[in-house]
This record gives sequence, C-alpha cells and structure tokens, in this order.
Amino acid sequence: MKFYKKGLVFLLTTLFSAVFIFADYNKFGIPDSSEIRKEIQNEWFKQDLELIRLQNTQIRNNYSGQTFQISLEEKEDKFFVYVSPKSSMRIDVYDSTGVHTEVEDVYNINSFGTWMYARNKSDGSPDFIRIYVSKNSDVFIQFKSLKNTARIDFLVYGAYVVKSLPIGIPFEKLFSMSIQDIYNLTQKTIPWEYVDVNLDIYNNSKVMAQTIRSMLPKLAYEDDAMYDEIGSPISIRTGQPFVCDPKNKGKIVLSSCGFVKWVVDGLIEPMAGSYLKREPLVSPTVEYKDTGFQGALNSKFSTNFSLDWTRNLAAASLSVRAKKTYLYSETGVDVKVEPFAAIVTDKGVTNTVGYIKNTGYKPNHLKALLYSLSATEPGYFYLAAIRQTDRKNSEVKVFNDAAVIFPYLDENGYFKIVVFIDGQESKYSEFENQLKKTNDCFIHLVRVKASNVFYPQEKNLYAK
Repeated sequence: MKFYKKGLVFLLTTLFSAVFIFADYNKFGIPDSSEIRKEIQNEWFKQDLELIRLQNTQIRNNYSGQTFQISLEEKEDKFFVYVSPKSSMRIDVYDSTGVHTEVEDVYNINSFGTWMYARNKSDGSPDFIRIYVSKNSDVFIQFKSLKNTARIDFLVYGAYVVKSLPIGIPFEKLFSMSIQDIYNLTQKTIPWEYVDVNLDIYNNSKVMAQTIRSMLPKLAYEDDAMYDEIGSPISIRTGQPFVCDPKNKGKIVLSSCGFVKWVVDGLIEPMAGSYLKREPLVSPTVEYKDTGFQGALNSKFSTNFSLDWTRNLAAASLSVRAKKTYLYSETGVDVKVEPFAAIVTDKGVTNTVGYIKNTGYKPNHLKALLYSLSATEPGYFYLAAIRQTDRKNSEVKVFNDAAVIFPYLDENGYFKIVVFIDGQESKYSEFENQLKKTNDCFIHLVRVKASNVFYPQEKNLYAK
C-alpha cells in the first residue's frame, strides 16, 4: 500500500506541476508571468501607493523557469507596476585593455512579455493593463475597466486595430490571467495573426531587398530615364532614345518611376525573357469628366503619372506570373484595406481617414498600415505612388514620384521596412518625415508578389 500511496503522491505532484507549467505556456512563445502575478496581486496591485512604495524590487521565476522582475515606476499623475521578463543585452565595455563586449541581464519595461498595470495617483483607480505581445514594443494589447468590466484594445504603431471591445470578464481577473487564457477568450474577436507570424515567409522579400541594395552603386538618377523591353535607355515621357549625362556613362541611369520599373523588370525577365514595354505602363487608370477641373488639367499633362505607372506595373507582374493578360481594373492590386478603428495623434485619439479611391492613404499611419500588411499578406512588397501639391499651383495635385517598399519581420521577429526611392535606399523614418512635410501628401500602394528569382538589369549596354 505504501508503494501505491507514494506513486499516487508522485503522480499528483507531477500533474500539479504540469498544470502550472502549462499555465505559463502559450502558442506565441510570449513570456508569461501569470502565476507570479497571482502570488503578488495583493501586495502590488491592490494596495495603496504608499504601501507599494515599501515593496522592494523583486526577482521571481515562473514555473517554467523564466525570470521576471517586479518593479514600481511613478510619474506626475500615474504610477505603474511592471512584471518584466529577463532579457540579455550586449554592451561595449571600455577599460585599460580597450573595448570588449559583455552580455548583461536587463528587465526592460516594454520588452516582449512585459505586463504593466497603470493606476491614477489621485484616487488609486485603475487606468489600464498593458501586455507587450510582440518583439516590437509598439505592438501590444491593453485593457481598461468600464464599471469593473474589462474592455480590450489592440494597438499597432499608434493605430487601434481593436478599440474598447468588451470581453465579458471582471477587470481584476486580468491580474492573474495567462496569455493563453486571454487568447482563448479573444481568439475570434481580435487579430492574433498580427502576433502569430511565420517568419520564414519573408525570405523572398529579404532576398530582393538585399539584391537591390547590392546593386545601388551601379545606378545613377536622372530625371525622365528608363529602359525599354530590350534594355535600351529611353525617355519615360516620350519613349524616344535617352542619352545620359557623360558622368553616368556605363551606369544604369533611372528616374524615380524608371527605378520602380527596373525592380519589377527583375521579376519579369526570368519568366518572360524580356522586360516590360513602356506604352502599356502609361495607360490611364483614372477617368475624369472632360468638363471638370481635373479632367481639363489631365488632358494637358498627366497628373496621375506614377499612380498609373505603379498600377500597370503591378498588373503586368501578375499577368506574367499567372500566364494570363490582365488589365489593371481586373487585378485587385490596389491596397484598399482599412484595418484601423482610430489612430493616436498629438491631439489625442482620432478617427482615421483610411483609403481614398485613386488617392491612397495619409502618411500619418503608414507604418501601422505596413505592419498590418506584413502580418496579413506576407510575401508581398509594395510599389508606392506619391501624390503631392504642385509647387506653382496649390490646387493641382500630382503623382510624380514612386518608391519600392519591403515590409517584413526579420528572423528574430522584429519589424523592418526597407524603402528604395530614386535609385537609393532611404531610412524609413526619413522617408516618412519627408512625406509628412506636406500636409496634403498621400501615398498610394499596389501589391506585387516577391520572389527570390530576381535578376534586375545590371549593365547599360547602350550608354553613349
């Protein structure tokens, strides 16, 4: 009998441990502090600020062995309790022998898996709970209390994918809920695909971006320059032969739109055996009334040049890949998604404008949009047509410039945006700031399937 009792005790202990270990598990690999939070909630979450101040910063392990730090931070009108997982940081150490790198343990307050509880100093009332569910600290879920009932927000780079959605549980229950429990409760109501991403699917985008980057020294920018279907330099406006500046002889000479075609041609040529012709790419994709201001203006010169150009390029790429000719209007290449309920601005939370037909998006939530696209339609890159106000006439809006954008998550799950414009690589922050300089700037996106079979034209065989 003693043997069976010992065996039973061992079995129950094992099952008990397994339950707690499972509580720390979730399909996204997010460090989970639920069991730690359950143990500390009375001292750290439910006490007055004066008593929480008496608590020393603590280090605790969850049942699966992950280490967390519990800490307090105060600001002018709020205070915050953090339960932050341990991570490692490489730092450069300078001493008498020179510089060497050491690995240091850190507990960042916005790191992957951090759980944060914010309260108001005035009366101790709850403000919000936030959980960082991504390696990218600008992607998180948070909860607020309305009559003690929890409501969930899902934010991506300052944009609300979900805002104030009731989830039917008391707010305080979140103090000890695991990530998996939250997922089980909300899996049909919030877009967990923004977190549950297959990182291998971005390889083609990374290959293309690196290939373009390696070839940039061979390129030179000149207005109006492009290459035709046989690789001969021509004028993008007239289709006549183009003679480059002598200083650029031997280089691939491209205008803004010519560069975008050069990128797409690198996908087309391996499949079709030639590059794209100019004429189909300048076909209008927008119809105007002849009597209207925009129609009259467009009859004199194309105000939608880069819009038409990028749309027709994307349609051509789809046609070659599908081995069937599609007109732009048949393709669905335009990005028209409106994934956001609201956005955070300097003036507070406001409604988002979203997509405007034949115009695109305002750049103030472009990064959030690109993250959304990278998560929901991985494997694509984007051609961007940029609409700006004419410098001489503020009533005239023109699409002149174009860019190529690769949004993806790297091998560690961090969000990256690679931008090429005018034959150069641009830091995303600089690209976005340039767009925002003009209040009425818009950016229109079309999607193109990325491929690792990518061979852009390398030499200007016709340079004179």
